Amino acid sequence: MAIKLAQKLPIQIVSVDSVMVYKGCDIGSAKPSKAILEEFPHEMIDIVNPSQIFTVSDFCNLSNKIIEKSHKSNRLPLFVGGSMMYFKSLLDGMHDLPKRDNNFREELEKLKLKNEPYFLFKLLENKDPEYAQGVDKNDEMRIVRALEIINKTGNPFSNLLKKDKKESLSDKYSISQFGILDDRHLIHERIEERLKLILSSGLEEEAIKLDEKYDIAENHPIRKSVNYKQIFKYINGEYDIETFFKRALFASRQLAKRQTTWIRGWKDFTETKIGDFATMEDNLKKVISFL
Repeated sequence: MAIKLAQKLPIQIVSVDSVMVYKGCDIGSAKPSKAILEEFPHEMIDIVNPSQIFTVSDFCNLSNKIIEKSHKSNRLPLFVGGSMMYFKSLLDGMHDLPKRDNNFREELEKLKLKNEPYFLFKLLENKDPEYAQGVDKNDEMRIVRALEIINKTGNPFSNLLKKDKKESLSDKYSISQFGILDDRHLIHERIEERLKLILSSGLEEEAIKLDEKYDIAENHPIRKSVNYKQIFKYINGEYDIETFFKRALFASRQLAKRQTTWIRGWKDFTETKIGDFATMEDNLKKVISFL
């Protein structure tokens, strides 16, 4: 949909995807083809090596620079993707929080493996019940980050979020938001078809190549992302290809469910359906007319 809009309007597409930022993670992230990226350049794709870690803070800092650059080029930056925490952090502004602690994350991973399901979520409930109320028990990324901050600061994450909030994006710019929501069964069908395409396009070979070329730590976001997490486990002999498919399919559907929950709780957004190009085009034309 963003590409169709870019064919008709002065738009700069900005990817909001926590995996597409990494070079070489093409098939598993369903990254646009090189031909598409040449014709319709996307910001925030292929900007770091998988041996590095790209954080939410990196995304927000770079996004603000991209917005300014796009405006100077008389283009409207259109942020597109599914990493909801990235969207929220950019919109609301970032707190001055501690940096990532890989050693502590490794400790949490060991504890998770030794204990019952949802151990980390229960740990968060114990340490910060207020913050845990708003977190899905399957959202490991947010759970680990909250526990990491609590460990570093000695304070509940919910308390820190109430203090020293940075400037929100709406304080600087006029924001238009769109959420694509559709029938769950249709989305599930599309997810399954895409997963079949990803697998047949060479996901296994890509994962092997990434493992050989880069030093990707066990707690790296790539190893925890949908499709890559499951294919690395398959390559390591933890299960067969049929089990890989079932687990990757389930993980994608769960991710879609969480994304839908995020969007439905969003404020001031225009709801659209899959393929509803007219609604997006009409709204963006109005925005552009005010520039």
